[in-house]
Amino acid sequence: MYDDLDSLARDSSAIVVGSVRDQREETSAGFSSTISTVEVTNSPANPSLGSNLDSGAVPVAVGEVIQVRQDGPEPSVLHPGQEYLLYLTPSMLSGEESTHFFITGAVAGAYVRNGDQFTRVAVDSGDRLPDTITIAGTEG
Repeated sequence: MYDDLDSLARDSSAIVVGSVRDQREETSAGFSSTISTVEVTNSPANPSLGSNLDSGAVPVAVGEVIQVRQDGPEPSVLHPGQEYLLYLTPSMLSGEESTHFFITGAVAGAYVRNGDQFTRVAVDSGDRLPDTITIAGTEG
């Protein structure tokens, strides 16, 4: 459970703002995954980013297209056509999937654009994070 955005950043390798361009379902070894293709429009900084990870922060550039995985039978919290602020961790998978990311804290690190702010997608996750975040330079 996360108490603040800095603790979320410490467990994240990247923070991005981006739009979901596409989404697909994959099943491997009996596990179902939703993979969202996200085009990065901003990469906000946080001095705590990656400090709890062996790999540290992973730079993600504006314009880069990344893959964000959500495993399990629950429906994805990301939806095509929506813009999100995402705190991400590396997938630690092998092969091509090694470049994929997971949302930090399953759903804790996902905020959807709502006007000039980003609103938590899962307010009932048990985390004590702000319900809304405003990021400089991302005004809609």
